[in-house]
Amino acid sequence: MKIHITVDRFWNDNSSIERWPEILSKLPENIEAKSKYDIAKKYLAYPTDEKGRVLRSDEFYGLFGAEQKHDKNIISGANFIAKGKEGYFLTEEALQLRDAYKRDDEWEQILAKQLLTYSIRVRALVLGILNSRGICFPKKFLHRNREAYVEIEGEKFYLLNPTSLVKNLNDFMKKFGVYALGPYWQQELGIEEEEIQVLGTTKEEPSVAEIGTYLKMPLTLFQYLGWFKEKDDGVYGLNSEKVKEDIGEEVFNSLLLKGSKRDTDILKDLILKYGDIRGYFPIEIVGEDLKRHIAPDVTESNPRWIDHYFMEGIKNGKFKLVGSEQGQPRHGRGLLGDKEKQLIKLRFQEG
Repeated sequence: MKIHITVDRFWNDNSSIERWPEILSKLPENIEAKSKYDIAKKYLAYPTDEKGRVLRSDEFYGLFGAEQKHDKNIISGANFIAKGKEGYFLTEEALQLRDAYKRDDEWEQILAKQLLTYSIRVRALVLGILNSRGICFPKKFLHRNREAYVEIEGEKFYLLNPTSLVKNLNDFMKKFGVYALGPYWQQELGIEEEEIQVLGTTKEEPSVAEIGTYLKMPLTLFQYLGWFKEKDDGVYGLNSEKVKEDIGEEVFNSLLLKGSKRDTDILKDLILKYGDIRGYFPIEIVGEDLKRHIAPDVTESNPRWIDHYFMEGIKNGKFKLVGSEQGQPRHGRGLLGDKEKQLIKLRFQEG
């Protein structure tokens, strides 16, 4: 399946992160317009030149989703504004962002989640960072972007480099196109094929002109949310637990390459290691080992982290507590400090 993508457009600079929710706040839920141009001119009062062309409106185009033109599936942006049978409309996520922005209630997390759900280049960038040891900058974070790279399967990809002299974001999307597209566009567009080609709209290669400048905007948002941590000198990885907390486990898992283990996969391995033949395992011993695997940099105490992880997992339906019993002193404090839950048994949600 061929998917064509336009140039990614975000807010114009690091200080104008509020532009997208501000724009959405000015639009009705159902927009009477035949084109994006009509929306920009009718509802948003962008300036025009002597020929009537809308000026300084690049940021606006990144709000749109998918359209079919000349038998091509064309994706423009982050899917906050979608095309319907009669004009355009704000998506459910756009309404959530708009309302959260008005309340000043964690709207930045909603924005970040949407980018990692629908923005193909942003997904590809984070895929590269999340499934490697991190993104390597030669000087410091977001400086000399052209030289920044991730290394996956023995190959270096310079994801913020606009030239073809090195393997860049386009090469990465050729190799991992189905992951970059993600399951949400696949479902929305009714795509079942496993082979995905990500192409440009006028040329075969998607545009990567000024890619380091444009993708700096979402990276700065993610940095503001506290997602990045310096693992080694010049190597910046993602705090998986924080990312998962902000965007949800489902979107987070969609950014894991095949072969990457989810936290529940690691938990299952640890249960086999420490558990008995019935499936009961010491929650404190397993929990401490799990934290070392998936949240080594979290400063929260082990007992609090273990209680939070397992109670949230039960609450969110990742697994179900199907048995518990008292163990021995060496088994620790038990779930929520309950000695009757030193040993527990879980049933995992399939899939």
